[in-house]
Amino acid sequence: MQNKKTKTSEAIQSLSRVFKFELWLRFYFIQDNEDKLSINLDDQMLEKLEKEYGHLSKLAGSMNHKEINPEICRKAITDHIMNEFDGSVYEIGLVPRILDNRIFKTEIQLFNTWVSLHEDQLDRKVLDFDKWLEIFDEWKKSESAQKIGLTLDAQSVMPKHPGSQKDN
Repeated sequence: MQNKKTKTSEAIQSLSRVFKFELWLRFYFIQDNEDKLSINLDDQMLEKLEKEYGHLSKLAGSMNHKEINPEICRKAITDHIMNEFDGSVYEIGLVPRILDNRIFKTEIQLFNTWVSLHEDQLDRKVLDFDKWLEIFDEWKKSESAQKIGLTLDAQSVMPKHPGSQKDN
């Protein structure tokens, strides 16, 4: 049986992958139809996603051809994570703890920062999701990424309200 630290680390990677995948979908496949945003994937792309990314294709399918906004995206991610992981891959209750985990939150913020900083390069052509992860992992090794990560991590443990001693 895996120790608690290994299981937590594995869960952080697995769950953060879902968030990253959703951002990748929105980055490349969002369309604006009469002021309504939607993700539009054809059957061929959905088959490719299923073949290459397994359960993540279910997330894509659940969002496909539907109007999206930040709340709908959050709900799709949360529903997917709870259905795929909570009580099946990980013991019941671990998923909510991971979603509130400081390291998890920093990873997601760092990924979002990476996408923002490299938007022009990423937008040149559609890159596979695995390629995004590969490039991101390489970038995380850079000095500038490590500084950003430390800053994000420090911000996540700072009190939210003056005088508050509670951290995340």
